[in-house]
Amino acid sequence: MARILWRATVVTHRYLGVAVALLMLMWFGSGIVMMYVAFPEISAKERIAILSPIAWQACCALGDLKIPDDRPIQAAQIENLLGAPVLRLKPNAQPFLVTDLQKGGAVEIDAVKARAIASEAAARLTGAARQPVLSETIDHDQWTVGENFDRDRPVQHFVFDDAQRTHIYVTSATGEVVLWTRAGQRFWNWLGAIPHWLYFAQLRSRPELWTQVVIWTSILGGFLTALGLILGITQFKRGKSGRLSPYRGWFYWHHIVGLVFGVLTLTWVVSGTLSVNPWGLLEGHGGNERVRLAGEPISWSNVRSSLQALKSSPPPGETLSLSSAPLNGKLFWLATGRDGRVQRLDAQGQPLPVSEADLAAAAQRLADANGIESQQMITSEDSYYFGFADLANRNTLLLPVYRVILNDAEHTRFYLEPRSAALLGKIDAGSRGYRWWFNGLHRLDFTAWLRARPFWDALMLVLLLGGIGVTATGAYLAFTRIRRDLGFG
Repeated sequence: MARILWRATVVTHRYLGVAVALLMLMWFGSGIVMMYVAFPEISAKERIAILSPIAWQACCALGDLKIPDDRPIQAAQIENLLGAPVLRLKPNAQPFLVTDLQKGGAVEIDAVKARAIASEAAARLTGAARQPVLSETIDHDQWTVGENFDRDRPVQHFVFDDAQRTHIYVTSATGEVVLWTRAGQRFWNWLGAIPHWLYFAQLRSRPELWTQVVIWTSILGGFLTALGLILGITQFKRGKSGRLSPYRGWFYWHHIVGLVFGVLTLTWVVSGTLSVNPWGLLEGHGGNERVRLAGEPISWSNVRSSLQALKSSPPPGETLSLSSAPLNGKLFWLATGRDGRVQRLDAQGQPLPVSEADLAAAAQRLADANGIESQQMITSEDSYYFGFADLANRNTLLLPVYRVILNDAEHTRFYLEPRSAALLGKIDAGSRGYRWWFNGLHRLDFTAWLRARPFWDALMLVLLLGGIGVTATGAYLAFTRIRRDLGFG
């Protein structure tokens, strides 16, 4: 019986290894690329680079904008669009409304206007006037397939003939540039994030199917690795000859490399499975914290009155973007300047920084019936709030932040943005598990010294190359053995 079980394990490992080892080899190879090239997205800092200062002298005509005075407003934003200030308004349970604050009246983002927006952005990005060589209206493509673009669909896609072959995407909802990509970035992503996440547009456009494919392929990878470890450990020997393995040739190297890197390979595959939170294993709870912080929704009459005050007394300096930031039922604005600095203004447009009392009150609203274990401004990273900058420095960490730890069973943590008291992050039991079981195991970012570059780069490269060694030799050996079994060699 034991011999039959052993034989079944060997055969299963061999035949499963052909397809799954190739998939795992792809995961390891693409993981190296992902260390240096991220999937396309634009940061707040990058988005600011294509904006022009708000033309306050042309503000703030509302025209025939018909909204009941008591209509709750979820969000409001003022930015320049094609040289004129516009108001992007999100009433409760309604899509965004875009109003021309220079002439009054609604702004419709048709193909002609989107083309002009993209051309203006391209000129800022490339340093020269550009006209697109291709324009199309799409629901999604390879770079806009994720759910984070659902609010923006359909999008206008424009291709430019600059040296970097820039692609720009403009949302038909608000006229914002929501993404741009360049040829080098797109090329490396076909060798990095796309195969690593199985992020092929036709598959990723079906989220439930994509999730199941990721879960079950990684489970198969974990099963293959576990079988290999069982076989490798049981065959591990050190007799009088001093040899660690009974095998020869490529079988020997697959055995030894598998023993060295097998456990790490298993943890990577298992943590990859957890990345999509299968069956809600690492599910968090709550979710209304931002509502509790904001308080009662701001009414349209409050926003309209504030716009008139801003027209009379605009923010000092060049303001590129003005976004609503309600707190405890009161309207405030966040003004972003050319240098990226953000200043909070009151409803009259006057600077009003968040006070310690404001943060303490916000912490109490988050705690609700729970007590507060600690609350303080922190100026350095902790185990759950830390930076992991890629080479493009896109993930710059905001410090200081206001940290609140509740006196509940989970010791829930909140991190508040000190300029607005906005919620930056929440750590409960689910997200704490995700941090250690996925991020910790998958990226090896357990401690600050582990994620310090270039030490982290060197460590990851050695381990990923070891994983490539395990999977490449395994796939080769399985393929040659099966070929021989079928009578082709």
